[in-house]
Amino acid sequence: MSQRTITTQAELAQAIKDGVEYVDIKSPEGVWIEVRACDSSTVTAYDSSTVRAYDSSTVRAYGSSTVRAYGSSTVRAYDSSTVTAYDSSTVRARSRVAVHLHSGRATIAGGVLIDHTQEPTDPAAWCTYHDVTVADGIATVYKAVDDQWTTPRGTSYSPGALPKAADWRDDHECGGGLHFSPTPVEALAYHLEATRFVAVGIAVADLRPILGDIPKCKAARVVAACREVTIDGEVA
Repeated sequence: MSQRTITTQAELAQAIKDGVEYVDIKSPEGVWIEVRACDSSTVTAYDSSTVRAYDSSTVRAYGSSTVRAYGSSTVRAYDSSTVTAYDSSTVRARSRVAVHLHSGRATIAGGVLIDHTQEPTDPAAWCTYHDVTVADGIATVYKAVDDQWTTPRGTSYSPGALPKAADWRDDHECGGGLHFSPTPVEALAYHLEATRFVAVGIAVADLRPILGDIPKCKAARVVAACREVTIDGEVA
């Protein structure tokens, strides 16, 4: 069986291209590695690695590594690692592992369960729950975009822009407004091909939480102009 240790996204891409069957991730703390299903490949994360698992990929987490599981991915977590479970993911965890549950469809066995499935619908409570920065009634939220500062839906979020929704609908359902996430990482889950991230300001009074697996909200308009940020939310 072929095996390789990688520390960056580029090294993972090369390992997949080379047909490596078993990949060990040992990325520096804070460096995210995205893992998508590739045949029956398995990835192991050690130390302080941070991994996002999509589709039907499998991840084993050791040490103090952090994994966010989406789709139908499977995570086996050991030591003091942390797992955040979305969609229909499956997590099997040892007793000291913290498991943050964000979906009623996820399967969890073991670990210390922290249930996030009862998300508040009040705008101010939602901001507090997701640690969204609020100043003078304006909430800072995030959008993942492409090189042209847009998304597949076509709205431009270029720096300095103040986009408005032409289809605003005042409810807690997906659609009918501009959609945002509490963090750039969560925004990326809705646009996996994104290459840039922007922070925007929306009025808390106009913010509507959208109920579902991965946290997001919507608003009719942006009131504090778009600005580019990194995946960590820092000024780019």
